[in-house]
Amino acid sequence: MEKYGYELELDIVGGRKAPTMAHRAKLALAGEIDFLSGLHHETYRERARGEKRLVYLAQAQNNWDDRLLAPPKIAGFRDLSGKKIICHTKAPCVAGNLRAVLESCGLRPDEIHIEATEVASGKHLDFVDRVLSGDADAALVDMPFDLYGQKKGLHIVDLPDRPVIHNTTLCVTTDYIKANRETVISFLKGFIEAVHFFKTRPEEVVRILKANLARRYGLEEEEYYAHLQREWARLLSKKPYPLPSAIENVYALDVGKDPAMKSIGPMEPWDLHYLRVIDDSGFIDKLYAS
Repeated sequence: MEKYGYELELDIVGGRKAPTMAHRAKLALAGEIDFLSGLHHETYRERARGEKRLVYLAQAQNNWDDRLLAPPKIAGFRDLSGKKIICHTKAPCVAGNLRAVLESCGLRPDEIHIEATEVASGKHLDFVDRVLSGDADAALVDMPFDLYGQKKGLHIVDLPDRPVIHNTTLCVTTDYIKANRETVISFLKGFIEAVHFFKTRPEEVVRILKANLARRYGLEEEEYYAHLQREWARLLSKKPYPLPSAIENVYALDVGKDPAMKSIGPMEPWDLHYLRVIDDSGFIDKLYAS
């Protein structure tokens, strides 16, 4: 990002310090935040209230990244019927996706028992340990905690892939775009180059991940960060366009079930014009060709 004139100061917050999604939306609308990532539902809620300034510019992840860990006695999804599954967040794009996947596999709603709580990323070790102790039958965790669980004797339950709008969703207000068009394009270019760096320079990325996450995660071994880089390099898109199926999924998880938002279409908050300008210039193709 510094290449495009941004001076970055990283401020990691979590738990009670982290503003809620609804609060983040309000901060953006008030002009206190310029760019947001991870605001997947509030844009639709705000539009239903008549507030149409929040828009999405890009989406670098279109496939699910969460992993469901279980002991050997849980051989497949049918064995999860009536079992206690712990989940690291109540967010519809996480707990909601898990429920939807299990229902698509044939489990009835009354057979699915998900205990969702909001926890900081470093607490995922506790989730794995709860399965190991028998306090829970399975746990939905982020990477690299799936590898930690596997090393402890758990396995990843094989579930169908699911298109998602998740994590790296760049959001901004139309007010900011109008006043800062070139800044928006520069930010998008920096974002695209950051994804390229992540995908193509694994050794450097692993060092950065370990230096910034080892203490927070409670995992010191380099293999966890090599796993994290390798899996995310596979998930991140070179060209950060959302898949139509992913948009339909996030819409159906929340918006489609709320009568107050039934008049809002799935594509309404998406403005991919600026990404298209960059893509049509050949910027992304040249980046990967080099």
